[in-house]
Amino acid sequence: MKSRTGPESDRQASGGDARRAPLGVLLGHVAFTILNAVLFGNTLWLMPMLVRLHFGDADENIRDWQTALVTASLASLMIVSVFWGELLRRVSTVRYLAIWWLVAVLPFLVLSLAQNYAQMLACHLVAAVGFAGWMPLDGKLLKHFYPDSVRGRVFGVLNAAKLGGAALAVFLVGRWLETDEMAFRYFFVVAVLLQAAAMMILYRLVLITGADRIEPAVDRHRWSDLFQPVLHMGEILRADRNFLWYELAFMTYGGAFMICDALLPIFATARLGMGYESFSHSTQMIRSLAMLVMILPMGWLLDRIGAVRTSGIAFAVLACYPVTLLLADNVAMVGFASGIFGVGLAGVMMGWMLGPVALAPTSEKVPQYVAIHASLVGVRGIVFQGLGLVLYKVTSGFELPFGVAAAAFLLGALQMWRLHKRQRATLIELTPEPQPIVAVDKS
Repeated sequence: MKSRTGPESDRQASGGDARRAPLGVLLGHVAFTILNAVLFGNTLWLMPMLVRLHFGDADENIRDWQTALVTASLASLMIVSVFWGELLRRVSTVRYLAIWWLVAVLPFLVLSLAQNYAQMLACHLVAAVGFAGWMPLDGKLLKHFYPDSVRGRVFGVLNAAKLGGAALAVFLVGRWLETDEMAFRYFFVVAVLLQAAAMMILYRLVLITGADRIEPAVDRHRWSDLFQPVLHMGEILRADRNFLWYELAFMTYGGAFMICDALLPIFATARLGMGYESFSHSTQMIRSLAMLVMILPMGWLLDRIGAVRTSGIAFAVLACYPVTLLLADNVAMVGFASGIFGVGLAGVMMGWMLGPVALAPTSEKVPQYVAIHASLVGVRGIVFQGLGLVLYKVTSGFELPFGVAAAAFLLGALQMWRLHKRQRATLIELTPEPQPIVAVDKS
């Protein structure tokens, strides 16, 4: 599709339509978000549990590593997000949507036919590569659809819709699988069809807001430049010190998150003997409900104090999560820990996306900054999910890995606080001192 050019497209690209009629864009965006959450809100917990209870090896030790591989792959393959970000600069948004759907969504339709772990893993890995492409697009659309002054609150509304839709979907799918363990095959078919409907809504929003355009400065024929973001990532992080420190703090937080994420399915099944329903309800559903309650207050907080301090507060709250898990000896305690986790993640969710959006120096740089941010999630997944499982295997217990996670959450909060002080000091240095008023003698 040809990209729009001229004054009209420039006005639209700066968010003009979203400023004049934000309600229509927002309602469509909310509808897309709810439908989209049916699939992706369930795959986060369902894929590891399918390994634990259906596709995994009979040997518990092998099954633990199979679970870790499935759990880690979604985060680890976020490292390719930076390439998706470069692709987004080279093709129209509509074409990008089509490519993303084929890679990220269609494999789940094939997965509904999987007969063994290898087939399931192959579909999951392809979908994980595609999932990494969502973040650059999401950042671009948020920047394009909504003005800076309300983006935090709008993002809160969208996430409230996502979390509410996900909580309901997790509740229903968990109960469905508890009564019929083969129901996951039908679920994936239904979820993919709903996701196709969601993409049609987003396609329409892209067209009516003029978001379907290609960055004019990009040479679309030089596809070899697709690999340049790896080099550009280092250049940007070296040049933008605030962005570098932001990423370092998120790396520390992410290490703690990945340790907990890798061990939660093992902890729930090996120590507490949970099934599909008890696991989905006490972890993903309660987490989503807690995030739903807190997401709008966190959006309000971010608009008031910024992404850096909001993220720091969230990291400090999350330090309580692994400690509470260690004390859990029943499903109710796991649910309580998940509630704490959801409160903290509500703040992280706001800072995770809107931090890079705010730190990017121009609108055109937003997809690149978000892609870098998402790709570093892959680094965290590769390093720390394996570390969490190794610590568990070496010590034959959860105390050490969860203790390390709690300490890392607190360290991440401290790093964010130091970044805030650095930003404030920089702002003071750049603010010119008021000049004294000199009286002029007119006599």
